[in-house]
Amino acid sequence: MATSYQPNLAVSRYTDFRDEPVTRLLAPISGYQDKPIVSLEESVELVSDLFDDIQGNVWVAKENCKNPADGLDQNESAAIHLYTF
Repeated sequence: MATSYQPNLAVSRYTDFRDEPVTRLLAPISGYQDKPIVSLEESVELVSDLFDDIQGNVWVAKENCKNPADGLDQNESAAIHLYTF
C-alpha cells in the first residue's frame, strides 16, 4: 500500500512563518548581552526536566562539534547542532 506524502516537519517549521498571524508586535529580547557566557551543559540545566536525556544530547552535540568552523567555539557550534536534533 502506498503511503501519502508527509512534508518534512523539521523543514516546515522554518518555512511556515508566512502562515503565522501578525496581529501584534513582540518586544525584542534584551539584557542577554550583559550575561556571562556559560557552557552548553550549564545553559540547559534549568530546562533539563522538560527533555529526555538532554545532557546526553549535549554530549553527542559536543562530540560532533570538536572542530567547529566559521569562528565558533565548541559550545556555540554544539548549541546549533543540538537545536537541529
